Amino acid sequence: MSHRHINKPKAPPKPIVWWKLGLLLVIFLASYATLLAFAHWGHSIPSKYETARGKILEMRKVVDGTIDSSYGGKILYGVEAHVQFTLKGQTQDRWLRVSGDMPRESLLLKSIGHPTECRVYWPPDQLEKARCWLDE
Repeated sequence: MSHRHINKPKAPPKPIVWWKLGLLLVIFLASYATLLAFAHWGHSIPSKYETARGKILEMRKVVDGTIDSSYGGKILYGVEAHVQFTLKGQTQDRWLRVSGDMPRESLLLKSIGHPTECRVYWPPDQLEKARCWLDE
């Protein structure tokens, strides 16, 4: 006798396990954060530079240059900060170029937030090349 005429009901589909989706999302976000950290790590101040903590007194927008074309021109802006910092027991008071790991436009926007401190850095024995690094 054949049992082919007996139909077995199909098993219902397995429900979606939300904790698995959450775990996948957490793993993805952790991986992305790790990649960002490694990418940002290489763009900080090189270790061969001398550094000091500086107090920003004021900031100003400066013209870096212009680009002319047949369609018009563009003005490139940068940021300078009036910074006080201590070097070998003496207070230094200078206007320094502001730098950071971001495009010029982002530096201009960040300067609107009126930062109060920066890391002053310069090559050894070349204080005239000092710059102000805005921490994020």
